[in-house]
Amino acid sequence: MIIGRIFILLGISFFILTLISNYFDIILQIDNKNEITQLGQFWFYFAPNSLQVAEALVSRYIDPCSALEVLNCSGFIWHPFISSILLLPAAPFLALLSFLFIGFGIKKSARKKISNQTSNSKRA
Repeated sequence: MIIGRIFILLGISFFILTLISNYFDIILQIDNKNEITQLGQFWFYFAPNSLQVAEALVSRYIDPCSALEVLNCSGFIWHPFISSILLLPAAPFLALLSFLFIGFGIKKSARKKISNQTSNSKRA
């Protein structure tokens, strides 16, 4: 049940980030700029250092091409995979994450409640 609540809390956090991203998009439209807030821009606005640290960590330690010299290939996890995700519009991406986390959280909480009710009815 606690895992379900953590998922719901993460979903609500992503929903709040979705609302903030929508606010940024509205401000861009008011300023007559025909663009939207990208996920990478949104992340950079709030924590630019963590974006740079994440890139360094992924490129050096997680990417198998960089971690294993035997493979002799160029890195592929950050460029192009994660960098293409960072170019996505922030609001729909964060909204999707919020719905997924809230849905998983509700499913986990409901499954735990059903299993608790079943075990209680077997005892009676």
